[in-house]
Amino acid sequence: MKKHAVLTKSKVGIAVAIALSTQLAVAQEAATDAASAETIEEVVTTGTRLQGSAAAVVEERKAQAFVADILGAEQISRTGDSDAASALRRVTGLTLVDGKFIYVRGLGERYSSTQLNGASVPSPDPTRNVIPLDMFPASIIESMSVQKSYSPDMPANFGGGNVDIHTVSIPSDQVFEVSIGTGWDSNFSDDGLTYAGGGSDWKGTDDGSRALSGAMASALARYQENINAANIANVDGISIADAQAINRSLAASLNTQNEVYTKSLSPDIKGSVSFGDSYDIYDDWTFGFLAGVDYDNSWSNSEETEKVLGIADGQSVVIQDGASRVTANTVELSGILNFGLQYGDYHKVETSTIFLRNTQDRVEQGGVETANSITESNLSFFDTDIRYEERELLTNQVRGSHFFPELWNIAVDWQYAESEASRYAPGEIFYRQISNRDLGDGVGDLAFQQTRSATTLQYQELQDDAQDWRVDVELPLYFDAVEVLVQGGGQLSKKARSSFSRRFAISAETVANDALQGVGYDELFSDSNLIDEDFGFQLFGAPTATDPNYLAAQQVEAGYGLLDINLNNDWRVSGGLRWEQYTQVAAQLDIRNMTFIGDVAEAGRIEDDIYGSIALTYQLNDEMQLRFGYGSTVVRPDLRELTEVLFVDPITNFKVRGNSNLSTTDIDNFDMRWEWYLPAGENYSVGLFYKDLANPIEAVEAKGTDSDRVITFLNGQAGEVYGVEFEFLKDLTGLRDGLFVSGNLTLSDSEISIANTGNVELTNNTRRMTGHSKYVANLQFGYDSLDGEHSASLIYNVAGERIAFAGVKQGELGIGDAFEQPFHSLDLVYTWYPDFNSNVKLKVQNLLGDDVSIVQDGITIQERSVGTGVSVEYSYSF
Repeated sequence: MKKHAVLTKSKVGIAVAIALSTQLAVAQEAATDAASAETIEEVVTTGTRLQGSAAAVVEERKAQAFVADILGAEQISRTGDSDAASALRRVTGLTLVDGKFIYVRGLGERYSSTQLNGASVPSPDPTRNVIPLDMFPASIIESMSVQKSYSPDMPANFGGGNVDIHTVSIPSDQVFEVSIGTGWDSNFSDDGLTYAGGGSDWKGTDDGSRALSGAMASALARYQENINAANIANVDGISIADAQAINRSLAASLNTQNEVYTKSLSPDIKGSVSFGDSYDIYDDWTFGFLAGVDYDNSWSNSEETEKVLGIADGQSVVIQDGASRVTANTVELSGILNFGLQYGDYHKVETSTIFLRNTQDRVEQGGVETANSITESNLSFFDTDIRYEERELLTNQVRGSHFFPELWNIAVDWQYAESEASRYAPGEIFYRQISNRDLGDGVGDLAFQQTRSATTLQYQELQDDAQDWRVDVELPLYFDAVEVLVQGGGQLSKKARSSFSRRFAISAETVANDALQGVGYDELFSDSNLIDEDFGFQLFGAPTATDPNYLAAQQVEAGYGLLDINLNNDWRVSGGLRWEQYTQVAAQLDIRNMTFIGDVAEAGRIEDDIYGSIALTYQLNDEMQLRFGYGSTVVRPDLRELTEVLFVDPITNFKVRGNSNLSTTDIDNFDMRWEWYLPAGENYSVGLFYKDLANPIEAVEAKGTDSDRVITFLNGQAGEVYGVEFEFLKDLTGLRDGLFVSGNLTLSDSEISIANTGNVELTNNTRRMTGHSKYVANLQFGYDSLDGEHSASLIYNVAGERIAFAGVKQGELGIGDAFEQPFHSLDLVYTWYPDFNSNVKLKVQNLLGDDVSIVQDGITIQERSVGTGVSVEYSYSF
């Protein structure tokens, strides 16, 4: 909290003071040796990049009462990371999964939590508990704090750690910045895939062609969500023949013009613009604002393979094999608008409106050998999978900060946030054709099948609405050799979710076989064929009990007290208690009659408990300190994990089902860290951590068909995570002026015990936790030229193999756990500063050309080509 009365003790106050003092020292030293004012200006600029910004972030971390890591905007800019997710993988002990989610200290993304400017916000992703961090562009981020030890002023739902994203704030002077850039990927040398009904406008929104037609929406309301011919005849009191005609016309109202074809891919386009200013409007009143927009339109193109293993002759064998090409067009649009009003130095009110939109149009097409075809010659299948989704997050925040010197120096902070997150996925399309060639022999003659699901179309909508109220009060007390900061407050968070999904299948069971051969998708599913009685198409679309249709709500009421005690500037003791009452209900919905499935009273849960923490900091000298911490926390099942509905994970392509019997995970967190801070931002630290988990929640594979992998959630009996973290930043000016090296290394291990159930039979009941890597390493070599015109960084990142999903038994024999292999990421970022106001940035990603792969029982079951990306960006600011 930023308080005038305790400015010298606050983390932000110290950060600013150190940053300014470092720059002043550099400038004074330069003034002694330099012969002109121009030289002084250049050295100051260089000091700001390396020493000023680094020292500010280091001092902010040093002043924290609890173990935390800080990433500043300058650090993010140096590494060239474009969003919050890719930037956070540089933090000690953090790994990035699927480009969206952060694992803290080896615990999956469900064990981390995310806040935006200190407020809880909902996730637009129905498959995850946390916000996909790739939605936050770097241009709107001022800093990110990763708190690894628990403090009572934070929500008790705390596992591996908490990520708090602080967006850019209102400037003290006029600022204007504009940037434009482009990019290219080595995978672009191959043509990508798109489809006739694909494409969105430049804003990343559907053009309306994918949405359910008005005729279908009316029919679903009239026929109580079941548009099969028999139900239509029953509702309307008409003949089956007439009902079938209505059924066929409804099929024709769907968008079935989705022929896939290849195209050359365009280079990526990105740009941003922001403007802000501050005005003295009357006496001690100051008004300020900041507005910004960020846009990114990019393509990805990759080759992917996937295998499913089974047991035969006492060993693991491939029972399904596939190879495909995946092309995705992603459009990201974000905006931020801040207003602020300040009275004197003691009272400030700010508002923030943040809008994030991420749209992805994805096409996957390729050959598949299933259990029915893998032993047959000249027989395989050719699958086409089209997915389009829009994810949006809109949050409005208003917050105030007040200091009352006349009332014992009391400080009050308050905040209200209202957020809406949504996911819109209309017209997901899948169809399978028969090929008269084996997998790997190219595409042969294709024919559609005489099945009930010759093609399927799915429509999904999800919306979360959330409100967050918070107030914090601080009272500083001063004694002879003791300073005490008394802090307390309360928080109320509410979230409501609605999820609806409909799946339709067009049956070709009675279509003539020759009409299904050598024909394109658009031609086969043309309106004329769909409405033709003699052609033989039928439409099916009755909902099932496992469809992801549900309503859910969550409320957390909390209050806390915290003491921060400074003893003789040697010992610092911080700790307190937090009370939380947690209420949640999640109930499946039968959309045919809009009634709940099962007993709603049993779908809710209420938990009421007290959580505590304590942190000790011992100042060995002016540069060195020791930290000790303990916290008692929980991780609760998410709304989605408690509803026993079935959905397809858009990242893994696995089917996922919830478990209404999940219990809350209780966690005891222990931390110890030694820190050594030297001038010019140099620092070294060694940390130890241990987490003891009761009833840990894991994603495990449930029993399914031989080629149909279904993931569910299960409580283990016990789990633990422990490890050591090393971090350093070293100035190498002894070798060459402007050169430095920084990095971190985490070595850790974990163990979880899970008993088999009737629905889950694991091969290894005691193993490492899913998603845990035994090591995570980051290394950066950086250079800043003395004339301030050049900056470069070579950045390496790798995480050790981690369990992607646990192996399961088939009969008495078991398949081993599946391990995602280390991905060696080596990036180069070079920035040229032609003048004080502009820069040109060149970024080369994945210089090693590494690919993503998963290995199970010595067989590579998943592999995805990544390619090497090159981008260039020009920025101008004043």
